[in-house]
Amino acid sequence: MKIQQGDLIYIPQDVDLWNFEDAGGLHHFKTKKPTTAVFLGMDAFNTCRIFMSGRESSVSVKCVYPMEDRC
Repeated sequence: MKIQQGDLIYIPQDVDLWNFEDAGGLHHFKTKKPTTAVFLGMDAFNTCRIFMSGRESSVSVKCVYPMEDRC
């Protein structure tokens, strides 16, 4: 199943996420527990943009899963 923009996704525990800061730095963090996010779209190099906990981040596509099947 292909994940589309706006879909709710599941991200497991201990997954790396990152975001480039306006000042040129890199903010890197890991999920501490399984969580949900909103899929925003594909990014470069097999990564995607998500919205989680009030911020946008990038994550590897292989680490996100759809919450439910569509009809």
